[in-house]
Amino acid sequence: MDILGWLWWLVSTLFTAILSVLWFLISGWVSALLQIALLVVVIYFLKYGWQRAPAEIWRRSRSFAGFFVGWIRAADPGLSSREAAQAVRVVKVKEFGDVNISTLLSLLMLVGLILAARI
Repeated sequence: MDILGWLWWLVSTLFTAILSVLWFLISGWVSALLQIALLVVVIYFLKYGWQRAPAEIWRRSRSFAGFFVGWIRAADPGLSSREAAQAVRVVKVKEFGDVNISTLLSLLMLVGLILAARI
């Protein structure tokens, strides 16, 4: 029975630690988003008054939510699927001698390691 109590303690401690780290990581974002929302609400209440502000906030937040959902879906409302298919270009395959930044940085690191080994 002691082993079950010890296992329960271990699992609950690990679960609590994981939740603590997760909350630590997202709490800054939650706090920042709540502060931005509060600032927007205060601006709307100062601009439109206490009677009209809730309706304006609701109307603007619905339009922003629609924009945000469209952005998440990556749907371009100006292009149909046929136009989007025509807009896709074929990229040529990398030819011999083409060097990108990643390759240059890797070569620079290798040269630095060789120079460091000689010193």
